[in-house]
Amino acid sequence: MEIKKISDELERIVESKRIPNALIFETDGLNSELEMSLEFAKKLLLSNEQNPVNQNRIVKDLHSLSYPDLHIVFPIPISNNKKKDLYDYHYKTWSEMALKNNMRVSLSKWKETISYGNKQPIINIDSVRSVIKKLAVSSFHSNFRIIIFWMADKMNEEASNMLLKTIEEPGHETVFILLTEDMRKLLPTIVSRCQVIGSGGINKKRTGALENNEFEALFSDLMRNAFQANKNSKSLAQLINWSRIVGKMDKQDAQGFFKFSIELLRQAYLKNIEIEELVSFKPTTEFNFDAFSKFITKNNIEELSSGFESAIYESSRNVKLSMIATDIAFKTTKLIHGG
Repeated sequence: MEIKKISDELERIVESKRIPNALIFETDGLNSELEMSLEFAKKLLLSNEQNPVNQNRIVKDLHSLSYPDLHIVFPIPISNNKKKDLYDYHYKTWSEMALKNNMRVSLSKWKETISYGNKQPIINIDSVRSVIKKLAVSSFHSNFRIIIFWMADKMNEEASNMLLKTIEEPGHETVFILLTEDMRKLLPTIVSRCQVIGSGGINKKRTGALENNEFEALFSDLMRNAFQANKNSKSLAQLINWSRIVGKMDKQDAQGFFKFSIELLRQAYLKNIEIEELVSFKPTTEFNFDAFSKFITKNNIEELSSGFESAIYESSRNVKLSMIATDIAFKTTKLIHGG
């Protein structure tokens, strides 16, 4: 997705007044995702502030990365020093690097700046805990609080699980923005609770792997046969055949399909509840997305998504893909007719 299209999409979100509590920006290869997230933060904050003096202060503080209700978490090299094992300790150095490079920052530039030898920077649980403590106190201004996770894919498992709980209950007017080079490295349950913006969106094509129109066709086959299963015995046989097709996929492609399905379900639910401005999915096959979305309701969205989330987890533990797919097929059939 081009930067102009991303900017327009973010503008629509702000104008809609329906602000998601968590978003994901996947890098476009130009290191512009930090710049875009700060622009989004500015639009969001200004939309909630009418006083011109305060508006000028917001713009100035954001440009200097010193706005008190903006928190940017980033990977750090872990040492044996508790004080140094928090992003807060390194914030001055990181922000100076970002300002020097006009917000076009990369992990390699950060590594050069901190010079910690061969240690790989990560986002650890202590850094996430530090953010949570900040959110526990009142905001400095009566406005949105913005938390940006730069290089969010560098979170370890402990940090990811703690962040997940916080995203689920973020508090009033709190927005998380996750910036990542590879969305597939994020915890699937985190991805399923975020709105994906930019090059990581649902219509992105994956170089060197299956294209998303193939994922769309596979998803369409599953849902069509799930709908027809209680009327047509042939559809049950087709679901078994569908499971075999998924079972023969490369594990990475299968996981990509499961993640695609989670996002497509979320998009369908948004359309069902008539939040059209947040629906970015456009079919590239004969899949009737409009008709399908009518069946994705508050009664089945969580369980349908959970089935695909479990599939990602199980496939990472080397459970046979054919078994995982069979489980998805029959659970989906049950939920579609029961929702």
